[in-house]
Amino acid sequence: MKVEGNRSGYPLRKVIAPLILSLFSIAWYQFSAIYLVKADQEALSRANFAVYVNQPQLAGYLEATRWICYVIVYVGLILFWQALVKFVRSREVIG
Repeated sequence: MKVEGNRSGYPLRKVIAPLILSLFSIAWYQFSAIYLVKADQEALSRANFAVYVNQPQLAGYLEATRWICYVIVYVGLILFWQALVKFVRSREVIG
């Protein structure tokens, strides 16, 4: 069976992109959970109330960030598996 047009098949970047997006999302949550909480505690200990965020607001931000991270990772994994199937199928046709 001959494939007309693009001989390289399904691009590998479309397989890797959802994983990179998922990893970025996880890194963003970890950054928020570690760095922002420590920075907030540091601002409170130095009485720098211009940058201090009250605890319920910070907890709400972290909760929202966690759920956004869950959604992005879940969708990223779905897109990854879908792209992986298309990639393998294109390699089987070309191969």
